[in-house]
Amino acid sequence: MRTSREVQEAKRPETKRPDRRNARLRPCSLNRCVATALLAFVLYGLFGLYGSSRARADFSTNGEVAGLNAQFVNVNGVRTRYYEAGAGEPMVLVHGGDLSGHSSANIWSKNIPLFAKQFRVFAPDTLASGMTANPADDNDLNIQGEVDHLYDFIRALKLGIVHLVGESRGGGVVLFLALQHPEVVKDIVIVDSDTAAPQSSLGASEASDKCPKGPDAEAWKCNQLALTSLPDQVFDDEYFMEGKYMSLLPKSQETVAKLKAGAGGELATAAGFNRWKAEWFARIVKEGVLQVPVLVYWGKNDALSSAAHGQALYDLLAKENPRVRIETVDKAGHFPFREYPERFVGDITSFIQSAQSHTDTNNPQVSSNPSN
Repeated sequence: MRTSREVQEAKRPETKRPDRRNARLRPCSLNRCVATALLAFVLYGLFGLYGSSRARADFSTNGEVAGLNAQFVNVNGVRTRYYEAGAGEPMVLVHGGDLSGHSSANIWSKNIPLFAKQFRVFAPDTLASGMTANPADDNDLNIQGEVDHLYDFIRALKLGIVHLVGESRGGGVVLFLALQHPEVVKDIVIVDSDTAAPQSSLGASEASDKCPKGPDAEAWKCNQLALTSLPDQVFDDEYFMEGKYMSLLPKSQETVAKLKAGAGGELATAAGFNRWKAEWFARIVKEGVLQVPVLVYWGKNDALSSAAHGQALYDLLAKENPRVRIETVDKAGHFPFREYPERFVGDITSFIQSAQSHTDTNNPQVSSNPSN
């Protein structure tokens, strides 16, 4: 005979336990599956190429290098990655390179800690580069879009008036920002930049002729190493690993596809950009629209942007601006800031201090942007 407790247990409805084996096999959403598979593929490829135990341990899905910590901020609707370090007057470092995942603020990894001893340093990934998102409007995938994004970045973080340092394409970005919005610029440094120079190289340098062609990681790595005078010291596996990782992200693949399809309009073409640049240079000479202190900084052995181009840029800017300086570095290629980081930071700091001691407070800057 059953007890009352046994009778109650018998009447209790049976609870069906979930089949955990089926739960494990439950299909994921298409987007999640694709993203997971892509990340696995990227990581496998990275560790295959740069598979040291140290590289695996230090790998960052935020693209970080050299112990730096990346942050993200919404800049007028564009998710933007950047580094920040130090305290003092704000300084913004602007990287070069084409619009791609390879190009990023990681190029400044040797300089950020050194500048941070005296300045509050910001180094963003420019528009559509590194881990910064693509613009909502494909027509912004050009140099003007980069200038607008940098200006919005400065305003979004409420930096006020800043010191600007730009290398390669980034040198052009800081030059055109200073022309269009001098009210937020204290001084600018242009480093090995054909984008800023009045005359540009016709194509790839002889040093990179042996490199693979195209946007893939091996071609990028080969070109980077070909353009430095100290290839064994300037870049390491971590730098290339994170660059490849960012280049394989979906948004980076989208950038490449859009540019191939003609995004960015005429200004994204060499002919269109050169015409636009010539118009600004005409204004510099005729109207003297650039009056902030400028340092033109160049590697004497740059195989991509020759020292003669740096001299031509200095000659043009100095015609109507007495506060333009030029400095060239012996035995330096396209990356003098990475080849000799201590010297570079010392030279830039000295220039800024000298410029501040000779600032003409009776010459306030106003915007020369025609749209303003």
